[in-house]
Amino acid sequence: MFSAFTSFALLLSAAPAEPASAAPPPPSETAPAQVQPPSRIDSVTVPYPEVELAAGREADVVLRLTIDEHGVVTEADVVQSAGEAFDAAIRTAAFDFRFEPARVGGEAVACQIELLHAFRLGADEAPPEPEPVAEPPPEEAAPAESAPPDTKTMETTVSGRSEAERMRQSAEAVRVVSTTRARARSADMGQVLAAQEGVEVRRSGGLGSTIRFSLNGLTDDQIRFFLDGVPLDLSGYPFGFANVPVNLVDSIQIYRGVVPARFGADALGGAVNLTSAPIQDGVHGAASLQGGAFGTYRLTLGGSYRPSSGGFFARAHLFADTTRNDYRVDVQTADDTGQIRPATVSRFHDGYQALGGGLEAGFEQLGWADRVTLRAFGSGYDKDLQHNLVMSGGPFGEARYGATALGTQLLYEKALGDTVRVDALAGYAWQATDFQDTSQWVYDWFGNRVRERTQPGELGGDATDQTLWQQSFYGRANASWALSPAQTLRLAIAPTLTRRTGEQRRLASPSDVDPLSADRNILTAVTGLEYQLNAFNDAVELIVFAKDYLYAARAQQLLPTRQWQSKDRTLNQLGGGAALRLRVAEPVYLKVSYERATRLPRMDELFGNGVLVRENLDLAPETSHNVNAGLATAPLRTGLGVFRGELTGFARLAQDLILLSGRDRDWRYQNVYGARALGIEGAAGWSSPAGWFHLDANATFQDIRNTSGQGTFGAFENQRLPNRPWFFLNATARLSLRGVATAEDELSPFWTARYVHGFFRNWGGLGAVGTKETIDNQFAQAAGVGYRVRLQGFSLGLSTELDNVTNARLFDFFGVQRPGRSGWLKATVEY
Repeated sequence: MFSAFTSFALLLSAAPAEPASAAPPPPSETAPAQVQPPSRIDSVTVPYPEVELAAGREADVVLRLTIDEHGVVTEADVVQSAGEAFDAAIRTAAFDFRFEPARVGGEAVACQIELLHAFRLGADEAPPEPEPVAEPPPEEAAPAESAPPDTKTMETTVSGRSEAERMRQSAEAVRVVSTTRARARSADMGQVLAAQEGVEVRRSGGLGSTIRFSLNGLTDDQIRFFLDGVPLDLSGYPFGFANVPVNLVDSIQIYRGVVPARFGADALGGAVNLTSAPIQDGVHGAASLQGGAFGTYRLTLGGSYRPSSGGFFARAHLFADTTRNDYRVDVQTADDTGQIRPATVSRFHDGYQALGGGLEAGFEQLGWADRVTLRAFGSGYDKDLQHNLVMSGGPFGEARYGATALGTQLLYEKALGDTVRVDALAGYAWQATDFQDTSQWVYDWFGNRVRERTQPGELGGDATDQTLWQQSFYGRANASWALSPAQTLRLAIAPTLTRRTGEQRRLASPSDVDPLSADRNILTAVTGLEYQLNAFNDAVELIVFAKDYLYAARAQQLLPTRQWQSKDRTLNQLGGGAALRLRVAEPVYLKVSYERATRLPRMDELFGNGVLVRENLDLAPETSHNVNAGLATAPLRTGLGVFRGELTGFARLAQDLILLSGRDRDWRYQNVYGARALGIEGAAGWSSPAGWFHLDANATFQDIRNTSGQGTFGAFENQRLPNRPWFFLNATARLSLRGVATAEDELSPFWTARYVHGFFRNWGGLGAVGTKETIDNQFAQAAGVGYRVRLQGFSLGLSTELDNVTNARLFDFFGVQRPGRSGWLKATVEY
């Protein structure tokens, strides 16, 4: 006998977005719609386990099945176990089940169901033929149909396709990365992103070090980072994306080359949006603690409350990081005779500490607002500085820098009738950046004081004790109109005003003019208009958009005569593009997108970062023609398992590309008149038929060259841009062993690998063959095992990991050596 019931919840797609989310759904997606549950249409027979049959045992097993919009089972998890033999029999067979997919308003959607399989001696294992009964959720109340007397009923709650799956199959050039697995591992945000195709994440050391992010050949601020649609640097994270705790992020949206107008962003090569988990009904909490090599400890705490009936809700989080970063590196140092010899030493002045938190509270279902939220946040970090950007010369023993950030945000969301929806954001952020370089001692690589300096200051030049203060006032307003069920019009406006001043407390003479005291500000306003069309029963999705960029920079430059000279710049520029998704044949679809993008210089690029990067007040905005084209497939299920694949080509044709360049202490951003990036990237994956083994890999080839014979870099025309890898790949293998000790546990051994082909640190045309500065081929591996179990409403996890298993010599940022072999342990608990 085969019977089925569900307490069945579909993955959300068009549920109301978080107030700070990047894209509120059109009203048509949230309106009540007719719901239809899935129904089995196959004739698969579930075999009775021979050992259990011989013993005369019967049992019931409950599975949680994930069914995509094509009616294919993509995941099968045991919810109620009856032992290894029974569990394996139904779970293996479930991947061969086929369903008429669930539907909302006639549209096929992905869903999850709980299915009960009853093993009975002598029973017929064929699936029941009668259709199940659908019972809509309370807010969509509708009469329930009566089921045939001999059939189990199926109770359903339908909400639509998952947001991640909807975005992946949209016309947008976006990849959505879930952090579910990463939250149980010791990997930081930089490592999670570096495992994606087309992405390079390089850093000048361990935790807390300088980070460089590259996507499809474009890098640094050419890629904008957001947290729930709000610029990351205005959301309480002044230390960069890689040090954002993974456990506070639910998923990552990576937009390649074409950035939706709703972000109100002037990104040149793409955007990365970190999304928080939706607040769940009831009381929930989570905590994680990670410890390991180099004196590293990371703690995150979070909790939320939301009544099921709406009204008041609240959420809070806290994080704390500390590390010594005392891993071993290879250097050149003088011996007792004064001869320069190679040595392996432990870093001695590279510590990092960070502390931060945030509080969010608001109300839902008010008469004048669907949701209104107030957020407040604060964070700070302190970082020792051991060497310059290229790890050349001697080390620093006392130089340090740090930052403190405070801010608040007010968010509002409201549906105006059935066709119009608006959301708005207003915020303020304050940041203070300190830099101190006042030591009177010269240090060697062993951490010893060698001699006293004639003048204080380790970085060269005068001693520095300075603070930069920066204030930002920003806003964003989005409005969407559902012109028809298949057409939507969206308008976004995002102004930002940033002001900076500072104080240098170590002037050469009390009568000298403080070069940091000038008031400097940048006003930007990005306006976007977007039209979306879904046609031919969702076979075609088209997005067309236009953007307007307003930029006004006000600055004063201190001349050698100690007088101020105005260096103002104002411009207005237009841009736009289009994106198309075409379903070629199930489950294959084609995506093509284009944008004429503009990126306006940031504060740190124009005015320096207050530490190692100098100002360049003549820096011009950069523009680019960005093109993406590729084929992708929904999960393809065969008798050999589930296959996934995606292949994309891209082109970036940039003018006035902003590039960090320099030597020693004289680093600044400069314009490369013309640059071109061409590339191709692909990803493939396979999961075994029973879902116990998963293998994924991706590779990227990119050719990034200077195309201009003019300007500072004119002599290097047609050469690859320096210090940028041109070929790299990632691979991951993971086992998923369920029911190891209890019915609700999972043991997950895993292995990851990354290969980066060798590249030039400087322009390839500089120096003779034997003297060129290069980074050799690199191959890094990591391995570990995680265990997770559910006990009485709690989810407990423990993972151990060995990073850089072979202790390979790794280099990322201008030849700065990365940590060697290291071990980590992480514990998590959720309620």
